[in-house]
Amino acid sequence: FAHRLAIVSASVDQLRNQLAALSSGDMPAGVSRGQVRSDDRQAVAFLFPGQGSQAAGMGRTLYATQPTFRRAIERCEAALTGEMDRPLRTVLFPETSADAALIDQTVYTQPALFAVEYALSELWRAWGVTPTLVLGHSVGEYVAACVAVVFRVEAGLRLIAARGRLMQALPAGGAMAAVWASEAMVRATLPAVGGDVEVAAVNGPEQVTIAGPAAGVEAVRAALTTAGVRSQKLRVSHAFHSAQMEPMLDAFTKVAETVRYATPRIGVVSNLTGKRAMAGEVASAAYWRRQLRETVRFGAGLQTLMEQGCTTFVEVGPTPTLLGLGPSIAGGERAAWLPT
Repeated sequence: FAHRLAIVSASVDQLRNQLAALSSGDMPAGVSRGQVRSDDRQAVAFLFPGQGSQAAGMGRTLYATQPTFRRAIERCEAALTGEMDRPLRTVLFPETSADAALIDQTVYTQPALFAVEYALSELWRAWGVTPTLVLGHSVGEYVAACVAVVFRVEAGLRLIAARGRLMQALPAGGAMAAVWASEAMVRATLPAVGGDVEVAAVNGPEQVTIAGPAAGVEAVRAALTTAGVRSQKLRVSHAFHSAQMEPMLDAFTKVAETVRYATPRIGVVSNLTGKRAMAGEVASAAYWRRQLRETVRFGAGLQTLMEQGCTTFVEVGPTPTLLGLGPSIAGGERAAWLPT
């Protein structure tokens, strides 16, 4: 739809006359015509958030009103039969307060987020908004890979359901915290007071997430507070992207090895490197094993998207959690940061 026509009319009759004149090849007064050049198209990045962006009832109105969204959710629900102990829609659209709490249990959170983000991406694409590059944050990277056709939706849901199920089964006692400091400062603090605390994510120049045993995380926070650094404990069930994930790695890898992978059809920016993934890099069980355990390099990923020419960033998730990270990385560069 590259051709544009704008008409200014005082009445319906005048509009009919102008359209009739256009049909015969004339250009009457009040008419402007134009064509969008192919090089005018902006590079669009889809950003897929991870755990923490979920909410009870997310997508309910879209499910009721948008056939594309509804079909995608129903496809996901069918794929999750046997992978979750209850239907997807009872988790997404709870009818009781007890059911509303399910969305914050990791075993349900991760497949539910995948389903909603995938359905939202299908809706955007049905409306003609297609990504040039995709970037996900932790759980969101599974959806990004699915949109890039690294694996089919059914395989992606099998992977993410196994991930959530195995994480839920791990012993409790882990903690995570957001820290407003550089990665270098945080890493310098960890050996002295952190014990087994690790850097779980680097989301920006001074936006780091730490993870580990609860006592260790609190000790790091206390040391940082003394140094004048702000931090905030996150509401999580486990210490994601830390050594506490290691007991589940082998079981998860067995599931990942059953998936058929393909080279991405859309550019994927990797969580592990923060760079655009090379052909085949994300298309292996070994990658997804590392992705579960190692540091998320989301800030570097955003920087890569900008270097690749992206100027429009659409967060494809139920609540905007990633958009606030963009401006600090963009600096003075002009960009549009759009929630779904």
